[in-house]
Amino acid sequence: MDLENYRHDPSASQSKAIEELCNKELVAELATDIAARGALSPLEVMAVVPLEGHPGHYVAVEGNRRTCALIVLQDPSRAPQALQSRLKRIAAKANLPKNIKVHVFSDKQDAKQWIDLRHLGEQAGVGTRVWNPTQQQRAAGTNNKTTARDNTLAVLALDRLEARGLLTAKQRRQVSVSTMTRYLGTPSVRAILGLDNNLRELIYTHAPDEVDNALLQLALDIITPQEDGVHAANSRTNSKQRLQYANEMKARGDAPTTHLETAQPPPTATKARSQQERTGGSQSRNSRDPDKRKYLLPGDFVISLGDPVLARLRKEASTLDPDEYSFSVNYLLRAILEQVMTLFVRKRGKWRPNMTDSALTQACAQELDAIGVLGKALSVPRKAGGDDSTAYSLHSLGHAVHGGSNPTGKDLKKHFDTWRPALEAMLATLATPKKRAP
Repeated sequence: MDLENYRHDPSASQSKAIEELCNKELVAELATDIAARGALSPLEVMAVVPLEGHPGHYVAVEGNRRTCALIVLQDPSRAPQALQSRLKRIAAKANLPKNIKVHVFSDKQDAKQWIDLRHLGEQAGVGTRVWNPTQQQRAAGTNNKTTARDNTLAVLALDRLEARGLLTAKQRRQVSVSTMTRYLGTPSVRAILGLDNNLRELIYTHAPDEVDNALLQLALDIITPQEDGVHAANSRTNSKQRLQYANEMKARGDAPTTHLETAQPPPTATKARSQQERTGGSQSRNSRDPDKRKYLLPGDFVISLGDPVLARLRKEASTLDPDEYSFSVNYLLRAILEQVMTLFVRKRGKWRPNMTDSALTQACAQELDAIGVLGKALSVPRKAGGDDSTAYSLHSLGHAVHGGSNPTGKDLKKHFDTWRPALEAMLATLATPKKRAP
């Protein structure tokens, strides 16, 4: 064994090196596995260098744990006293390998560059790249020895959201799987989100579209910071805080409400209807009477952008009662419209400083027309941009903010529903990555 192995401080003797590895590096567990398999992993070749002054003998410079495990299996008396009886029982039944495949280097310096590639991280892609939690879960299968299986439910949920086109590949990579696992691993949170107690497969207790939207909101809250920089769903939470988050989601209408008669797997994931398919003048996805919903924004209206201003506006518009706080909700509606339209014309290269409300709205209508949007998604901004007196125009909503009128909660929800097709068409464009010039 290498007395200068990086796993421990330099050792004065072989016995001290064995003691260090056995006490701190789970050598007994490795020895047990080698004995059960009767072999070392063929995927990992040990590296050795000649032992100076002893021809035909070698020092392991890569694979000291394996070397140590083989030594104590061959002679358990060389292990620390506390492990000897255990190793004797294991060794008595073991069919130990007689030959070990190694690569012989001329000296340590010759081996160092390859050892560094294996142990010093990714090194900009040239080193060993460790599997991320999603990749670990996919590889785990029925392996009960790895904690990677704990992430199964989170990975399945994210796979479904991406397969449905609700979450982009880029957003998927940004979601912390371990954080998602924390939330989905909390039974009360699963119940509110519409999942049953199965942690190894997706079983829905509520309407699939509603559950998917709730899972999407959780994923977006993990990757999108709020105005204060803190994520609404994050890893630094206990079960009580995670339940509070789920209850807040339920209060603002983001949690599923339509129960299934029996819990069951969701239907095969197919792409959700594109934003343009939803903007031809048909009723929005939420078929419930808008007059009866509690908040300005229905639960299935999702803003899947990383814009912190929109995230904060959406959160507040999903928690304030428009009947009780009509003035504030009116302002929030106008702010949401203006922020989405401004982001949209900026991306389309049509934004100008000091644009008036009508100019901004007209620019949006022109660009929506240019990308082929039809129906209400186009007619609403055209009308609002061409006639400031339209009840749902930016000008009219701003006029109410300055005391010109006092719209009711019912009015505001209808104004949002009127704008929704156009908002979804603009948000869909904003979520689409900009093509690079060839």
